[in-house]
Amino acid sequence: MEQKKNLTISGSGSAPGGSYEDVKINGSGKIHGDIICHSIAINGSGRLSGDAKATNIMISGSAVLEKNLISEAFTVNGACKVEGNVTGERIHISGRARILGAVHGEQIRISGILTVEGDLEGEDLIAEGPLTVGGLCSADRIEITLAGMISRIKEIGCGTLTVHRRFAPNFFGQLLPSFARKKLVVDSIEGDEIFLEDTEAKVVRGNRVTIGAGCTIGQVTYKTDYQKDDKAVVQSVIKG
Repeated sequence: MEQKKNLTISGSGSAPGGSYEDVKINGSGKIHGDIICHSIAINGSGRLSGDAKATNIMISGSAVLEKNLISEAFTVNGACKVEGNVTGERIHISGRARILGAVHGEQIRISGILTVEGDLEGEDLIAEGPLTVGGLCSADRIEITLAGMISRIKEIGCGTLTVHRRFAPNFFGQLLPSFARKKLVVDSIEGDEIFLEDTEAKVVRGNRVTIGAGCTIGQVTYKTDYQKDDKAVVQSVIKG
């Protein structure tokens, strides 16, 4: 069996796509064409013009991927733009990532900033940083901690959804007016068990629904249980 070669770009340069073992870009590099390998590590500035498929992809510098990305583990500690779709088992964004297509993952963790212009689909989604989704955000379990900036999602579909505020570290932060607090803005939410804080939504549908402090909701439709905090506004409630 032929052993695959490693590819390393340390200065400024380019290389053809193909099949490699490990790919590293430490300087400023571009790879032309599709690439299949075990790992991709971009510590400098990298651009991939074709599809990228690897077991592990780590972006610690800045990267632009012009097509689709498929990886078991995709980690962004720096800045990354993907112009196609992202598919991965484990996706962790601790830096800043912008996906122009859709994201399909199993375990998705966001502690940085993630923007997805298409749909975001996963089994388990934990967002501790700002999240923007232009389409449907769906997962069995979604947990969103509001921090940094306003999170905006077109639609949410889930089994369990928890949206809670990150408490300010000092007394003065607790005195911020409601318009200055971070919040989630979403058109519609549908799930089995829903708990919301600091959320603006037109429609919320669920089996068990809890509307916490700081929420402004147009309509809530629930099946078995509904609770509302005194510091929340809900225009209409329907049981059915």
